Amino acid sequence: MKPNKLFFGALLCLASLSAAAVDKDLLQQVKISADSQDADIKNKQVVYSGHVIVTQGSMKLTAQELNASGTDKDGERVLIAKGSPATFRQKLEDGRIANASANEIHYNINKRILTLIGKARVEQDGSLSTAEKIIYDLENQQLQATSSGQGEDRVTTVIQPENYQQETKKEPKQEQQ
Repeated sequence: MKPNKLFFGALLCLASLSAAAVDKDLLQQVKISADSQDADIKNKQVVYSGHVIVTQGSMKLTAQELNASGTDKDGERVLIAKGSPATFRQKLEDGRIANASANEIHYNINKRILTLIGKARVEQDGSLSTAEKIIYDLENQQLQATSSGQGEDRVTTVIQPENYQQETKKEPKQEQQ
């Protein structure tokens, strides 16, 4: 396999939070538990504090603080999780687990976009991508990672070779005699 195909395949693997798994999860109830809750019902703002855990199907989001909001104008629903780090975990349709963490996780439920800010990290099958900011479009399965551009801050991707063993282990068919 050509190195550029391997690299492209690795990036797709790393960014493959399955849309089908997300679709199933969106049909499940949302459960939020925390130490405290402050709600401004008129303005559609809720703040959960202290060991916050959000679950919906196989999705689990943990944080020290969670801001949930919705607006009348555009109908957008957004969760902003803050922690050291805040974490996101989801079981994919094929049974694999995808993990993400950052100081802040913004999840736009309507647009299905996950934005990781500050020490952002996405891990799947032992492969890892780190950056100052990672934006993941769950619907279109597109990932964009950027560094702060300061000092030694860089976008880093670590790809485990075992993720591609099946493709590299394919042996040519032997002729029958």
